[in-house]
Amino acid sequence: MAAARLAVQGVHHRFGRQTVLRGVDFAAQGGECVVLFGSNGAGKSTLLSLLSTRLRLQKGSYHLNDLSVTTHGEEIRGLMLFIGHHTHLYGHLTPLENMTFFADLRGLNHNHQQLVQAIEAVGLSRFVNRPVNGFSAGMRKRLALARMLLAPPALLLLDEPYSALDVQGVAWLNGVLQTYIAGGGLLIMATHDPDRVAALSPRPLLLVDGRFVQEEGGAATC
Repeated sequence: MAAARLAVQGVHHRFGRQTVLRGVDFAAQGGECVVLFGSNGAGKSTLLSLLSTRLRLQKGSYHLNDLSVTTHGEEIRGLMLFIGHHTHLYGHLTPLENMTFFADLRGLNHNHQQLVQAIEAVGLSRFVNRPVNGFSAGMRKRLALARMLLAPPALLLLDEPYSALDVQGVAWLNGVLQTYIAGGGLLIMATHDPDRVAALSPRPLLLVDGRFVQEEGGAATC
């Protein structure tokens, strides 16, 4: 896993006449868990989409490991993994087929056993050969996270990762994320669940009307 160094400066974003982000600045590095809090419409998902390069940067700068997103977008995408509300799994494929497709797309060296082990690690061993379109939302989220186990990214972006997970699922997810952070990974997530994320010792950032208005250690409220 490459150590992550992230720097965001003066980022603005508009959708038509609506301004969503109004000059966002922050920096983070590997081994941190940065959590974006804020009400609906505050700009959390938009910021994650910009960091993932799903949205084009309109104003400001964004660097990951000293690479500018405007000139090295493809390289930056190879250093990260984004899991949002849509898991981008193929419903007609099995977990094993989805994992094989992801590994091939990323150019990862893998074998059958490694793929199966990643699926087993997220608790889906009984469903390895069943089409994903019959899975619950929680099962889909587990499978999406299994991709991280094949090749831990330098930057992991999660949008509301605790949704659709029961108590056991939350404990499992936090265990996976704690291991990732301890290994030097940089985690940035948006969530409305301060109690669930507290186990990760997060650094909270509060977005209000497209701006960060608070940054302080310890637990955060939203």
